[in-house]
Amino acid sequence: MGSRNINKQKSFMKVGITGIFGSGKTTVSSIFKDADIPVVSCDDIVQRLLKKREIITKITDIFSKDAVREGSIDKKYLSDMVFSDKKARIKLEQILHPEVFKTIQKKSLDYEKIYGIMVIEIPLLFETKSERLVDKVVVVKASRRAILERLKERYTEKEILQRWKSQIPLKDKEKKADYVIDNSGTYSETFRQVQNLIEDLETIVKQ
Repeated sequence: MGSRNINKQKSFMKVGITGIFGSGKTTVSSIFKDADIPVVSCDDIVQRLLKKREIITKITDIFSKDAVREGSIDKKYLSDMVFSDKKARIKLEQILHPEVFKTIQKKSLDYEKIYGIMVIEIPLLFETKSERLVDKVVVVKASRRAILERLKERYTEKEILQRWKSQIPLKDKEKKADYVIDNSGTYSETFRQVQNLIEDLETIVKQ
């Protein structure tokens, strides 16, 4: 794709990818990545942060020692807590989100020197009012049935519904989107939609 050649770019575009839990944000992001467009994943940043000693200490201070097992964050314990207790979720976000956004800003400055487009996968883009961080918003949607089928081996339906409950409804996200990718069908169908989207975005940055 043309995103690698900075000499042909006239602008730099930050594209935010969001959706609801299980809709396929990572699948769509991987297609961008395979097209040589850099992707920054907020979930990946969070996973790295949870390994930092200072973050572990802050979480322990707030959530008790039960949140840590053998020196590492007990992710199952933490997930169960924050998705069943809104106050707990807000406290965790106050610890993690400033560090996440700091990392995104640094990555943006680095990639702007090389690429025409970068993708930021932000599951809670609208919930954290992060629209200001991106130029275009892509919402990935999928049917309830498709999501439950894909996730049934890793999560119970109750766990999935808890996560949905903590997020803005998908229909509301779609209304705010610049583009919507329907990931309810096969991978090939999703791939074609994303390829068309990439072509549109690359045309915009070259204008």
